[in-house]
Amino acid sequence: MAERRDSAPVIVLLAAGESRRFGGIKQLADIDGETMVHRAARTALATGVALIVVTGANAGQVGAALSDLPLHIVHHAGWADGMGSSLAAGIRYVVDRYPQATGALLCLADQPLLRTACYTRMLARHRQKPDRILATEQHGVAGPPTLFPQDCLTELMHWSGDRGAQALLRRENDRVESFTWQGIIDVDSPDDLKLARSQLAANRLD
Repeated sequence: MAERRDSAPVIVLLAAGESRRFGGIKQLADIDGETMVHRAARTALATGVALIVVTGANAGQVGAALSDLPLHIVHHAGWADGMGSSLAAGIRYVVDRYPQATGALLCLADQPLLRTACYTRMLARHRQKPDRILATEQHGVAGPPTLFPQDCLTELMHWSGDRGAQALLRRENDRVESFTWQGIIDVDSPDDLKLARSQLAANRLD
């Protein structure tokens, strides 16, 4: 895949977890005839922005599910150290391969109902205010998808353990802008998957 090095953000999709709560390979769960990780990656790619997928547990199977898409896979051998560690692996790749990137849009493979329009709105706001941190708010808590500007990347590339980006979001609260999207579901359990499938079916009937 040709590497893009222009001045734009890069999307980092985290798909490295073991899915212990789910009881199977969550990334490969079927969503409307498509694996969840493929759906998430395809949705992100529709923005036209370069995409990096961080894999870890079950990397071979997850990577195979993405083999038809124009993206770059970063296998993180230390995935068991936690999401913060996987996030850092993706950010290190951004800093190394996309030195002109204006930021990184962090998203998760287990939010299958997100639409491309969510990402494009955040990317458009980033072009207007490239110094802002753009986060998605759920139940009063800011989290992914989150677009971190360039000046945050050095810190994030050294992240470790189970830390998400909450500490950074709290510290930089004055420049965090929150977005709210309808119907976001984080698939952490089989019941969440059933809910996501039901909501997707209901949306098609609207």
